[in-house]
Amino acid sequence: MNVPEKPTWIACLTPPGQSALATLGLYGPRAWEALRKLFRRRAGGELPPTPPPPKLGGGGVGASGRFWLGRIGNDVADEVVVAVKQIEPVPWLEVHGHGGREVVRFLIELFREQGLQLCSWEDFLRKTSANTLSAQAALALAQATTPRTAGILLDQQQGALNRALEAIQQALECGKTAEAEEGLRQLARYAPVGRHLTQPWRVVVAGAPNVGKSSLVNALAGYQRSIVAATPGTTRDVVTARLALDGWLIELADTAGQRTEAEALEEQGIRRARAMAAAADLCLWLLDSSAPPVWPSEPLAAVQYVLNKSDLPLAWAAPSTPDVVRVSALTGAGLAELGAAIIARLIPDPPPPRAAVPFTPHLCERIAEAYRMLSLGNAADALRIVTALCASNG
Repeated sequence: MNVPEKPTWIACLTPPGQSALATLGLYGPRAWEALRKLFRRRAGGELPPTPPPPKLGGGGVGASGRFWLGRIGNDVADEVVVAVKQIEPVPWLEVHGHGGREVVRFLIELFREQGLQLCSWEDFLRKTSANTLSAQAALALAQATTPRTAGILLDQQQGALNRALEAIQQALECGKTAEAEEGLRQLARYAPVGRHLTQPWRVVVAGAPNVGKSSLVNALAGYQRSIVAATPGTTRDVVTARLALDGWLIELADTAGQRTEAEALEEQGIRRARAMAAAADLCLWLLDSSAPPVWPSEPLAAVQYVLNKSDLPLAWAAPSTPDVVRVSALTGAGLAELGAAIIARLIPDPPPPRAAVPFTPHLCERIAEAYRMLSLGNAADALRIVTALCASNG
């Protein structure tokens, strides 16, 4: 019985565009053979029939560390550098050439004529990674928008979460349930942060008309994102702006001023503002120091009260508690303190360097389920979930 040969894949590993360089990845049993047919060394001649042994002291797997300069193509050709990532157990090569879109397309078509199959860089990463959790972290890393979140994902890509899960699995297999429960508790502790490494924390700015919501959003964002006017009802739709506070990605939402007397179109904006405030990770409820206060008409799960227009005379007995932050969107006074208060409410317990952090909603949910199972005394189901996560099929 003939066993069909596994496919050999090619992918462009660099973003498309008019760039100086591009990298193509080749992975599969026919990678070296296809490259030999298309590549001509600058010094003359073809590549050897089989890859030479690795250079002495070069380390790596197979012929890792070998490089050749040459050309791919005939009448039309691109000058490239070929690098060998590994030969065993599966050949894995890289071709570094010019980065124009048409050049990349030209090279890919040449390899496809040799029987290679095209895949995305994400699929290529999954195929070549020995650890699926590491591959998932690398994929998430491409979406990180701040150095702080990228650093956490780099720790996971380098094995922090995988090591923690393996330790929990080993503890469960040895009957050390207390140790395993503590490990799961630590992972669940950082799940809220893990859910927001590539997706922003949603912070809604709400309050009565003319308390300075749009001005505050503009001041925090550093540019005029929202229209500012003295007329009530100017903001009728939700306007968002993204910014980084202390290295965390935040999405600010400017919403319609909430009041009882409003025409139909404005009322739609008010209903949407209330729904956004209720669903947000944090609601900044603005109060005007120069006018009587207007409080939320409905309870909010997570709310930070902000006393705006602190540059004006105080018209009412404002509370002097730490729960209220005084700011002036006009002068910028108190904005740093407000930013610190927002982060303290959203991320009261940031993970230290090299901590294990579940970094996708799926991982967070499965870890929470395993923790719940173990806390209920169901060690068998907890072990099943953790084992599946370690095997990266859970």
